[in-house]
Amino acid sequence: MQATFKDAACVLTNPTTVTLRVRDTSGVITTYTGAGLTNPSVGVWFKDLTLNQVGDWRFWFVGSGGVTAEGGGDVTTTAAFG
Repeated sequence: MQATFKDAACVLTNPTTVTLRVRDTSGVITTYTGAGLTNPSVGVWFKDLTLNQVGDWRFWFVGSGGVTAEGGGDVTTTAAFG
């Protein structure tokens, strides 16, 4: 799962705080923040996850502070890995 954060001028910018929420196929929501996420370059944040259940997953990134933005998406797995 990855998010890119930009300011009003479309310049990559790190939020002060980034949170990722992931809802697995059974509806359980897991929250990742800070050291639980990787920030390889300014404005880019990601989390490697093992999608070990077949079905629909939902993820949502929220940034606050230096830039305030949020967004997410869906992933559908047809075979379990892990």
